[in-house]
Amino acid sequence: ENENIDSINWPEIDFDEESELPKEITLASLPQACCFIFSVFLENQDIKTRCSSLRALGFIMMAYPRALLHMEHKGKLEELVSEESPNELKLQALRCWKDVLLSEERRIESGEAKAKMESNANITVSKKISGDQDSDATIIGSVLSQHL
Repeated sequence: ENENIDSINWPEIDFDEESELPKEITLASLPQACCFIFSVFLENQDIKTRCSSLRALGFIMMAYPRALLHMEHKGKLEELVSEESPNELKLQALRCWKDVLLSEERRIESGEAKAKMESNANITVSKKISGDQDSDATIIGSVLSQHL
């Protein structure tokens, strides 16, 4: 039997000015808003809800690799693989991280990173030579390897 939407026990979300939720949701701010919302559900007590929100965050990290840095900064990655974390959540975290790393590998191998860098006129030759097109992959690899 379907529940009435008003009878569902929704989590409380603090929408104060220091919140990560953008004041106005636009196409540009949608990834940030989704990260905030999925992070709220990651704190839920129900393990299936937490795993689902982690899976959704994983897709955001594939599209926006620097979202992983935000999770690292907030201590979420350490929390996910801590001793206190349920095994099902740890397994989901490993699956997500594997998918993020594979996504970055495909992006680099396809030449997408290089093409994006070459299309940006503001990048100097020295940055091009230094391999700056791989910076997101390097960051992701470094962040994830410290938790494994």
